[in-house]
Amino acid sequence: MTIAPHRVALLALEDCYASSVAGFADVFHVANAHLRQQFGASARFYEWRFVSAGGAAVRASNGLPLACEGGLEAAPWDLVCVPGLYYRGREAFAARLAAWAAQRDWLRAQWEGGAVLAANCTGTFVLAETGLLAGRQATTTWWLEGQFRRGYPAVRLQPRAVVTDEDRLCCAGASASWLLQAVRMVERFSGAAIATRTARAMLIDVAQTTQLPYLPLQVEAGHDDVLVARAQHWLHQHLAEPVRLAALAAELAVSERTLIRRFKTATGTAPVAWLQTLRLDTARRLLEGSGARVEEVANRVGYQDASAFARLFREQVGMSPGAYRTRFRGGAAGQGGLAQAVDGEGEQGAAGS
Repeated sequence: MTIAPHRVALLALEDCYASSVAGFADVFHVANAHLRQQFGASARFYEWRFVSAGGAAVRASNGLPLACEGGLEAAPWDLVCVPGLYYRGREAFAARLAAWAAQRDWLRAQWEGGAVLAANCTGTFVLAETGLLAGRQATTTWWLEGQFRRGYPAVRLQPRAVVTDEDRLCCAGASASWLLQAVRMVERFSGAAIATRTARAMLIDVAQTTQLPYLPLQVEAGHDDVLVARAQHWLHQHLAEPVRLAALAAELAVSERTLIRRFKTATGTAPVAWLQTLRLDTARRLLEGSGARVEEVANRVGYQDASAFARLFREQVGMSPGAYRTRFRGGAAGQGGLAQAVDGEGEQGAAGS
């Protein structure tokens, strides 16, 4: 007796990341090997096809042509994977999303027919365009959180999560999170044992469940308030010192109340909270790029109690200072480079995902 396979559609979209299309197939290919090893011919394997509107080939963002084996037929799939897309700025991105009405309708019909929809990185915007995420939780790539919130306010966005999964709608965060998402799909359809074997074989870290260590705690908001700019400069200059709001207000020749009001209007947060995130972001850079002891880092950013600093760091960053240094020493987190390539609203530009 032949057992029907799990049918997977890998949706190819123009300017998508090739890895997040073909990579899903690689994970399912490895999962099939473990299914065959454990269950033999009685296993329920994965069978996948690359599909696109009209079945036409598309070109990935890196220039690789992606041949497709079918169009957006009505035949039901068990799982549909939506890839991440290269981000070329708000206007270009919005134009692409608007042009994909056929893909949106097809995704909605597939979900209504019982399929699981799995979108990652900027592909979560495609899923949000279907309206299916309204009232449900989702995540997306961390540097487009603001744009996502403005475009889809009804979605219960969980920006710290690497993967969310509710009502057969699975979303993943920034680009490489498709690896964890693919393993989650293997677990959903084939169980934890096969998912674990697949992850181990491919060295996929399933322990990374939050985007928090990669997020900049503080994104500079653009503003034209000269008073607040002077306050920010003063806080930078006195980072390692005990800071009293009264002293800052006196330096600027305004009342504390006026300072707080102007600061919140310009930056969205109060001066003391802004200073805390400034200190922690500075600590992160020191941990990434210097050999200073944690106690020294704490002192250099204004914390005399290293234990209190470590507790706050863990709470805000998601891991201890020592663990953060081990993972990101040498700039592996990309907090320079890509994370600083932001557009005018504090969102990362076209350089990355």
